[in-house]
Amino acid sequence: MIPFKGRPPPTVTWRKGDKNLGSDERYIIQNTESSTLLIIPQVTRNDTGKYVLTIENGVGEAKSSFVNVKVLDTPSACQKLQLKHVSRGTVTLVWEPPLINGGSEITNYVVEKRDATKRAWSTVTTKCSHTTIKLTNLSEKTAFFFRVLAENEIGLGEPCETTEPVKAADVPGPVKDLAMKDSTKSSVKLQWSKPDYDGGSIISDYVIEKKLQEEKEWTYAGTSKSCEFVAEKLKELSVMEFRVFAKNEKGMTLPDAPGAPEPTNVTGDSITLTWARPESDGGSEINEYILERREKKSMRWVKVSSKRPITENRYRVTGLIEGNEYEFHVMAENAAGVGPPSDVSKLIKCREPVSPPSAPNVVKVTDTSKTSVSLEWTKPVFDGGMEIIGYIIEMCKADLEAWQKVNAETVIATKYTVVDLEAGEHYKFRVSAVNGAGRGESCEIPASVQTVDRLSAPEIDIDANFKQTHIVRAGASIRLFIAFSGRPVPTAVWSKADANLSLRADIQTTDSFSTLTVEECNRNDAGKYVFTVENNSGSKSITFTVKVLDTPGPPGPITFKDVTRTSITLMWDAPVLDGGSRIHHYVVEKREASRRSWQVVSSKCTRQIFKVTDLAEGMPYYYRVSAENEYGVGEPCELTEPVVATEEPAPPKRLDIVDTTKSSVVLAWLKPDHDGGSRITGYLLEMKQKGSDSWTVAGQTKQLTFTVEGLVENTEYEFRVKARNNAGYSEPREAFSSVIVKEPQIEPTADLSDISRQLITCKAGSTFTIDIPISGRPAPKVTWKLEEMRLKETERVTIKTTKDRTTLTVKDSMRGDSGKYYLTLENTAGVKTFTVTVVVIGRPGPVTGPIEISSVSAESCVLTWKEPEDDGGSDITNYIVEKRESGTTAWQLVNSSVKRTQIKVSHLTKYQEYSFRVSSENRFGVSKPVESKTVVAEHPFGK
Repeated sequence: MIPFKGRPPPTVTWRKGDKNLGSDERYIIQNTESSTLLIIPQVTRNDTGKYVLTIENGVGEAKSSFVNVKVLDTPSACQKLQLKHVSRGTVTLVWEPPLINGGSEITNYVVEKRDATKRAWSTVTTKCSHTTIKLTNLSEKTAFFFRVLAENEIGLGEPCETTEPVKAADVPGPVKDLAMKDSTKSSVKLQWSKPDYDGGSIISDYVIEKKLQEEKEWTYAGTSKSCEFVAEKLKELSVMEFRVFAKNEKGMTLPDAPGAPEPTNVTGDSITLTWARPESDGGSEINEYILERREKKSMRWVKVSSKRPITENRYRVTGLIEGNEYEFHVMAENAAGVGPPSDVSKLIKCREPVSPPSAPNVVKVTDTSKTSVSLEWTKPVFDGGMEIIGYIIEMCKADLEAWQKVNAETVIATKYTVVDLEAGEHYKFRVSAVNGAGRGESCEIPASVQTVDRLSAPEIDIDANFKQTHIVRAGASIRLFIAFSGRPVPTAVWSKADANLSLRADIQTTDSFSTLTVEECNRNDAGKYVFTVENNSGSKSITFTVKVLDTPGPPGPITFKDVTRTSITLMWDAPVLDGGSRIHHYVVEKREASRRSWQVVSSKCTRQIFKVTDLAEGMPYYYRVSAENEYGVGEPCELTEPVVATEEPAPPKRLDIVDTTKSSVVLAWLKPDHDGGSRITGYLLEMKQKGSDSWTVAGQTKQLTFTVEGLVENTEYEFRVKARNNAGYSEPREAFSSVIVKEPQIEPTADLSDISRQLITCKAGSTFTIDIPISGRPAPKVTWKLEEMRLKETERVTIKTTKDRTTLTVKDSMRGDSGKYYLTLENTAGVKTFTVTVVVIGRPGPVTGPIEISSVSAESCVLTWKEPEDDGGSDITNYIVEKRESGTTAWQLVNSSVKRTQIKVSHLTKYQEYSFRVSSENRFGVSKPVESKTVVAEHPFGK
């Protein structure tokens, strides 16, 4: 049952997905003005899902909440059972898991087959843990149906079957001895022999294709039932090529699957892939490759779009989203059709090129013995742009530099114990992190360490059976057991949070464990028990939570409001101890101060607030509240003083002086503990100068703050406040101390905590913003500088400053915008300067010319240049060299992977005039080219 409230009573709607459950007779919905109950009889796995409750009454927006229902049942049917590959005697099945797992994990799949001429199913395997299986040793002459059933801890689910029978046959092999037997000026007669292998079924016919010798694409020429064919209507004297495919029930020969795609280059929006050609092209040339991608957690494959057919086994996929993970597979296509897909590539994440990680932080020794040293470290600050996959630990003796690797495999955790060391020897250790880009720098322990036994801080031993929460019924026993260790043997102490241990608690402790037992427990024994072990090397604690199933403890303190002549509204907190069961409701009672008997006002109060009515005017009453759970009514919480309606309120609480200026003071206070039985209507503020006996009215307000203005600078004042209700004013509440009216002076400061290491990095052409909160009284004057140059607003530079923050924005950033930005804040209290470093990265500048041409001959020449003055904030990866013949406008690539600033250009044409150009490249792009003077390819004069 779900409680709710609202006036007028709201209407209730239950939905599951897009379905309104109120219109389905299967669902039973029971509504009252304050609660709703949904009953689903005879549930099945299809009832698993999210049920949404919506209430609305025309006042404000509709409110919704949801309940997730998990029905424990066998799984539903598997999805999309398909034949991935069929060959001689083998069939590969693939499928997707059931949409509904029955409320527990799928543990296994059962695969069955059935002869198409029979009704009985036979089991192929009952132990398939994946969603794919290769079936072998199938009869090539028999057509089979296949089905798959998912299994969980409840049992087997519904089957998913193939819709058509399939034979485990193959396509036929290639025909033999294809030859031309005769020809005319417009026809050719072809003959061939049958294939050695018919694929397991009768060859139905042959498909003949033709093409001109200089063309690439084959065209259909015809079919033949026999091993000969006459191709007619040919062009006289043309050179023709022919090919023949054998066809059976399986069809023509398809190519095998290519190799799984492998990434060779990854950027923020593209991935370059390569793959191995199919082992067999099916007897036909591969026309193109079909490449498909799928995002992580998606079930849908999407074809990679390309302007031209993919004919090479390499392709660059563009238009990807940075940060997303993708996987790929590829299929080969020949004249017979599209072959099976390759294995799926590993997940590839789109991101800019990465580097090895930085060194781990603070490698320290946590323990030693005579033959071992325990190390611990923290992860590197910079992971190189990839996930850290492990760590390498190395060691050497303190007086040597011969480092040797300790761990055979990379360590995943950030701690490791080196064993089999020499007793009493001094050792040095260092640790380096490893990611997909390689091994990073090492971090060494600050000083050598000696292998000796040493004292150890206490440790609490927790095994697989350890329970930190214990639940017992009232009257039963509590037994808490914990094992510990430490050198020297630590002392063990049991305590209870916020209370003393019961006198019934029995504690038994040895050198390695301790036990706390409490017999015949009750609700007061519930709570948090703390076990602490301590020795000279430190201490350790662990907390147990004990729940005692009993009646509840007393509710929290009772407060009241809205007191009138005949009514009062009571409020209270839930019990600290709920008895280990949900509080169903509360029992509210009242008693006249002159009597001893209690009278029940409400025995079914479901909220922690209740309005008591029909009180006798002027009569003082006591009130008490008890909580009730499934084990009964608990102890009551009672008001210590009787309540009488209608009196002046209590004084406000805690009058504070929040702020001052040279002519004003800001005051704040809290509501009275008691409003006197009627609503607080306002507050009266009074003031006087220090030493004066006369209070004057400073103002009135209904708020809990007030600003007193028109005060005399450097004068000391005292303030007080009174609360007012229908009965009059309360006693005054004075401020803790007097205050001198003056403008405070606070030195300016800035908060750079949101700028990591005070460093901002951005790509050239993008916008960067330095946004810094500032403070100070009076408001400080703000000045921005780049190095020694004061910044002013331009079309690219914008500076916005308010009293509490300043923002510098630079659009279309350039490399020249890199440097130290100085923020200076100044007011009468002082001057402070703060620094933020900005690094703008981008493609490099052009190489430094001129390009020198030397060693010119009729076939070659040597080009030399200098590195660019600006590397774009990243190392130059290579240079691109191009050439152009005089009289043409087209540049030809000479080499795009030049690592040095010199190259020998070969294969020139004698007496041809050339010009050359060179571009530099880093990981962010290619620079503008620098062009050389023209040169003629000829031997030096006289040679």
